[in-house]
Amino acid sequence: MRWENLYVAGLGAYLPEQVYTAEQAVADGVYGAGECEANGYRAVRVAADHETGPVMAAAAGRQAVERSGLAADDFDLVVHASVGHQGQDVWTPAHYVQNEAVGGNGAALEVRQGSNSGLAAVEVAASWIAARQGGASRTESGGATAALVTTGDAFKLPYWDRWKADEQVVYGDGAGALVLSTRGGFAKVRSTASRADSSLEPLYRGEDAWTAAPFHDGKPVDLAARKRHWLTRHEGAYDEAIARINQNFGAVLQTALADADTDLAGTQWFVHANMSKTIVQWGFHGALGLDPETTVYDWGLDHAHMGGGDQIIGLNRLFETGRPKPGDLIVAAGAGIGFMWTVAVLEVLDSPQWV
Repeated sequence: MRWENLYVAGLGAYLPEQVYTAEQAVADGVYGAGECEANGYRAVRVAADHETGPVMAAAAGRQAVERSGLAADDFDLVVHASVGHQGQDVWTPAHYVQNEAVGGNGAALEVRQGSNSGLAAVEVAASWIAARQGGASRTESGGATAALVTTGDAFKLPYWDRWKADEQVVYGDGAGALVLSTRGGFAKVRSTASRADSSLEPLYRGEDAWTAAPFHDGKPVDLAARKRHWLTRHEGAYDEAIARINQNFGAVLQTALADADTDLAGTQWFVHANMSKTIVQWGFHGALGLDPETTVYDWGLDHAHMGGGDQIIGLNRLFETGRPKPGDLIVAAGAGIGFMWTVAVLEVLDSPQWV
């Protein structure tokens, strides 16, 4: 989708203070030495008991809203994205984030699309405010003008074992926030694109697909076991899945780049998920010919995979370092179970005042 008059006006992040190194996790017997060496993660941030996903998301949201300079009445939408437990069952965390971060009377929605949740929420928010620009006025300037997107997850035992839930992924706690505006910002959203392949849905459902309630057996989520079941159902299952993933990611990336009137060589920065060393080297840096210096991946190794927030938190980190310059193009790419891929292309217009 090619966008006109759509901007990033604010970014924010919240990272818990407690650091738990992979080396210490191995020494504590909660993480395997072989997995530590292969995956390359150095550390995670660990949320305190009161730092639930929505609490951290609200903190990141307040920062992004403050940096945007926009008022509560400017926001027509809040979208909260997450992966894991949000601190309470049968509850609407998006409204908590809205109340704590921005207030106002806009709509509040939740997106749960795995590791692609953050970027999927950005595209939902973009579509929402773009479709309502000419509608009934929420502000004196007329129409919907802004949306707040937040992500937040705290991966806690006994429900989630951050070190063992998945063989090639370690989960870190944290939150991110992004403000979209139709009235201006420091970066222009040139394009977004999303693509799904529901034939891969069983990959994370597993053999024992249906349960009566969350955490029904009292055991931590075991994504690795679910994947093993599906990928070993016949000899070529693994290769088929990899081929589909590569094909779909390549297609959505090319669509977003074409809609942004560029190609990968014409971009300067690439923000992807904080996945394991082998996945990143094979799926991103090697496959696309990326220079790691054009990413925030090395920084990400000290935070691991923060659910659906890696891209938004990574964008915040990239701008806080002051590296992007006016005219630079940034690609943000996500993939999530389901499967779904989203890619956004941003054009840097200026260095934010808060850098």
